[in-house]
Amino acid sequence: METFTLDPRCWRIARIFGRNPLLRRADRIEALVMLVAIVVWLVAVPVAGVLGAVIYSAHDRLYTQEARDRHPVTATVADVPREESGTAVVHARWPVGAGERTGTLRLTAPVKPGESIEIWVDKDGMPALPPTPTWHAVGDAIVTAGVISLIVGVGTASLVAAVRSRLDRARDAQWEREIRCLVDDGGRTNRQ
Repeated sequence: METFTLDPRCWRIARIFGRNPLLRRADRIEALVMLVAIVVWLVAVPVAGVLGAVIYSAHDRLYTQEARDRHPVTATVADVPREESGTAVVHARWPVGAGERTGTLRLTAPVKPGESIEIWVDKDGMPALPPTPTWHAVGDAIVTAGVISLIVGVGTASLVAAVRSRLDRARDAQWEREIRCLVDDGGRTNRQ
């Protein structure tokens, strides 16, 4: 039967300060790099959360302002000068606060002169896109926080992998030197 013990001396990070004579400098450096990577990632998670909250707040205000400033009106098609593949460019007129406005609109559905269409206009009465739903702010915040976490995670993982690769090569070279030394000296480590 195996027992579970939570012994910090067995953790890889404990190699930084461990007194084991078999620990080499490369082992301590590797443990230090791992510790730095963990700390960086643990700091990056709340930072990503804060930046996500900032993005949410800014985009929520923007989308709410769009919803306040834009509204639908019914426009009347005056003329259909040309139709392109899938779209029609039309001249139309629509009511605004003080009178009527005319302009050119690009529509995806075919229309005839005199037909009524619904368009979105801004506070000045100019054609505009429909307002962005405010729930998009949540998606924007989640994507921002996720991308930041992903970038930090990939960056720290790349750093750890690069350092570990170099340290593995250094360990291999050190092993080769020590094995060659044992072979050349007839298996003796000291000369007397």
